[in-house]
Amino acid sequence: MLKLPERVERFRTTAMELGLYLPLGVYSKARDQLTGLSRRRIENAFTDLIDRGQERAQPIERRVRRRASWMEQEVKDTATRAASSATESGSAARDSAQKAGRKNVKRATAAAASAAPTRLPRVAAPRAAKDLPIPNYGSLTAAEITGKLAGLTQTDLAKVYKYEQSHDNRRTVLDAIEGKLIELPIPTYDALTAEEIIARLDNLSKDDLKTIHRYESATKSRSTVMEKIDSLLA
Repeated sequence: MLKLPERVERFRTTAMELGLYLPLGVYSKARDQLTGLSRRRIENAFTDLIDRGQERAQPIERRVRRRASWMEQEVKDTATRAASSATESGSAARDSAQKAGRKNVKRATAAAASAAPTRLPRVAAPRAAKDLPIPNYGSLTAAEITGKLAGLTQTDLAKVYKYEQSHDNRRTVLDAIEGKLIELPIPTYDALTAEEIIARLDNLSKDDLKTIHRYESATKSRSTVMEKIDSLLA
C-alpha cells in the first residue's frame, strides 16, 4: 500500500496530466505555432505552454497540498483519539477493579467485625461509654483499656467487646477480650447469686470445678463459692 505522501504525489501528477495540459490543446497549439519549425518559434511555443501549465498547476497543487495536510492531521487526530480512548478504557478498568477490591475489603472487614466470638455472652451493646465497667473508657488508649480487663466478668467483657466493636473497633482491644473469654460449665453464671451457684456445683466434674474456682477467684471472689468448691475437690 502506498504511503500518504506517495498517494498525494500520484494524485497531483494525474490531476496535472488530465486537468491541465490536455485542455490546453497542446497538440493544436504546437501545430499552429510551430509552422516553419524555426528554433526561436519552437522555444517560444514550449515556453508559453510551460508557463500556462504552471499557472494552472499552482492553484491545484496548493489545493492538493492543503488536502494532504488535512488528511495527515486527520490521521494524527484519529490516532491520538484512539490512544486516548484506550488509555481511558484501561484507566476505567483499573479504577473499576480497584473500587471492586475496596468494596470486597470493606465487606470482609464488616463481616469480620460483625462476627462475635462463639463464647461471647449474650448482652445488649451499651449505647454510651459511661455504661461500661471501665471508667473514662472514651479517653483511654487501647493499651490502657487492655490493662483494665483483668477482673471483669464474662458479661462485662462482652459489654466492652460490643461497644468497642461498634465504635473504634480496635483490633488490639478486641483480641485481648477474646483471649479472656471462656465457656463456663454453668450457664448464665454471672447472673446467678452465690447460693444459686453453690446449688449447682455438686454435679460438676473436677475440671469444671477448677474452671469455676479460677474464674470466681479472678472476678467476684466470693468466699462461700470458693470454699464450697475447695470442699468438693478435697
